[in-house]
Amino acid sequence: MKFKCSGCGACCRQAAKVGLPDRGDGGCVYLSDDNSCSIYENRPDICRVDKMYENLPGLSDQLTLKEWYVENTKACHQLIDQEGIDSSYKIDIEEYE
Repeated sequence: MKFKCSGCGACCRQAAKVGLPDRGDGGCVYLSDDNSCSIYENRPDICRVDKMYENLPGLSDQLTLKEWYVENTKACHQLIDQEGIDSSYKIDIEEYE
């Protein structure tokens, strides 16, 4: 199982809130105009849903990987709404079934 990312860029637009380099509008300096990450292969762990699951102490005792993906997808949906991004970018949570 793999985390499903639609590439909407909503999380990257709020990168300054988690301490990532801010381009001046709260968005990550590595977010390209086409919503792609210019350092994707070398992005920090906070930008990697799988790595965060591995790195947060005790998380795997509280949530399965699937549950973690579902919770992160719900958070993505909230960010999409906050950023006013087209809802077509929302991943159907049932895809994790």
